[in-house]
Amino acid sequence: MDLGSLSIGQIAGLVRRRELSCREVVESYLSNISARDAELHSYLWLNEKVLDEAEERDRQLASGAPAGPLEGVPLAVKDNICVRGLPATCASRILEGFIPPYDATAVSRLKAAGALILGKTNMDEFAFGSSTESSAFGITRNPVDPARVPGGSSGGSAAAVAAGLCAGAL
Repeated sequence: MDLGSLSIGQIAGLVRRRELSCREVVESYLSNISARDAELHSYLWLNEKVLDEAEERDRQLASGAPAGPLEGVPLAVKDNICVRGLPATCASRILEGFIPPYDATAVSRLKAAGALILGKTNMDEFAFGSSTESSAFGITRNPVDPARVPGGSSGGSAAAVAAGLCAGAL
């Protein structure tokens, strides 16, 4: 099932009503990423544990835990924002290999609300640019017209949302 056209609120509502599991939602977005991101290059890093995290949320919900306002919503995070256990390179080879041992406050709050982090998105190196062409890890393409760029230093996040590769992004 392709959920790319649903809003964040619609996805969270489907999960809260148990019409979709967190795992089903994440699988849908991972399928979209698999189908389109080789062309777009919106993601730099995927969260290899996101399916396990989704299953854990499903177990918690099944045992009666309250659903958060963003329950099961798959989000992406720009590569200059720390997510525990995922690289944070700011799209620069200088920081290659840095894995933060903590989440940025914004990420902690999203997770506490039930969001699931799919991965880290491409950006202009150190957010210094306006086209997402200056990433040390490659150019991000515009999902509407891959001959163009998505613009902005947050082009990976913009392209991922526009292409339905995540429900939302920082």
